Amino acid sequence: MKRFLSLILCKIILRVLYRALKVLSALDTRVREDFLAFKDGFRVRVNLSLKGEGMTLEKRDGRLVVKKGRDADVTITFKSIPVSLRVFTGLKGIATAYSEHRFTLSGSIADTMALVRMIEIAESYLFPHFMTRRIMRDIPAKQTGSLRVYRKVLLGV
Repeated sequence: MKRFLSLILCKIILRVLYRALKVLSALDTRVREDFLAFKDGFRVRVNLSLKGEGMTLEKRDGRLVVKKGRDADVTITFKSIPVSLRVFTGLKGIATAYSEHRFTLSGSIADTMALVRMIEIAESYLFPHFMTRRIMRDIPAKQTGSLRVYRKVLLGV
């Protein structure tokens, strides 16, 4: 039961992160630059565990969309649900998780670095400062307010 609830929470957080990246690709110039550098049809897959539960995102016609299927240009596979939960709830930074071999990566390192930059910028908007200070060495400056990002992510306005 605990694994099931952790999986549901991870999926919800992953969906919020996806929506935040969509919003920030319009509001934050750094996210927009990294996003526009991806070729049309670029896919990234985030697996929440070795069993393959997760989400595939694709850049299509200049927009970020959720896709069915598991094939992707970059695949990040966390080794377990508890590890992915710690990363997605801000208890562990993605760079720390990578250095501790908590997930595997397949695909272009350059594309992954751009993706991680985008995720860290999104985390700086979504998490309070005391959390981002703990999981990131350098906290990116905000180009818009966190409340504006939350409003667009949660309400779509």
